[in-house]
Amino acid sequence: MRMQLSFRTGLILAVCVTTWEPATAAWKKIVPESNAKGAYGKVVAGVGNNTDLKDSWDDGSLSNRDSDMLSPAYRVVAGYQINPNVAAEAAYHDLGRFELSAVSDGSGNSWSPGNISGKQEADGWSLSVTGRWPISERWTLVGTIGMFWWESEETYNENGFISSSSESGESVTFTGGVEFDHGHKDRIVYTAELGHNRVGDDDLDVISGFAGVL
Repeated sequence: MRMQLSFRTGLILAVCVTTWEPATAAWKKIVPESNAKGAYGKVVAGVGNNTDLKDSWDDGSLSNRDSDMLSPAYRVVAGYQINPNVAAEAAYHDLGRFELSAVSDGSGNSWSPGNISGKQEADGWSLSVTGRWPISERWTLVGTIGMFWWESEETYNENGFISSSSESGESVTFTGGVEFDHGHKDRIVYTAELGHNRVGDDDLDVISGFAGVL
């Protein structure tokens, strides 16, 4: 079994190595070298994790909780590199949709007795300053801090009775990660990052992990 796994691992690595260069060459043909030096766009997709929602919605009356605190998320960025280390960015964030279901005994101050469920969705816009610190010829550390203007929509189902609420506000947003230049920096750079946003009147923390291209 170990030999079989080793063979499969080696085969996968070999495929990755042999296909990486053609894939990068294809990007070089598809994405032209930028004539607007300093301007860039970035698209990243990944998973968001709402770490606070299930506890925020539990008024002490809930049992048999079933929650889905992971959701697909993405971010679209337009940026301008002011100098080699500092850039300004504007971005749209879709933080995903998070759901909770449970049974309430009615003893709390939020839920009616019976089967309950709810979902929360959040998105918004940000303006940020990004710092870049090269650590090798190919790898760069990246950190972003800015303001995030968010909107949150919450929907509740209490024994078939549907209600909803909308909230909006602003908070500080952070991201940190790495960028990898495969030799075509004026065309494409690969990026991976972690982000933090806080949304809702209950200050729900959403941690997101992303990978994408710049």
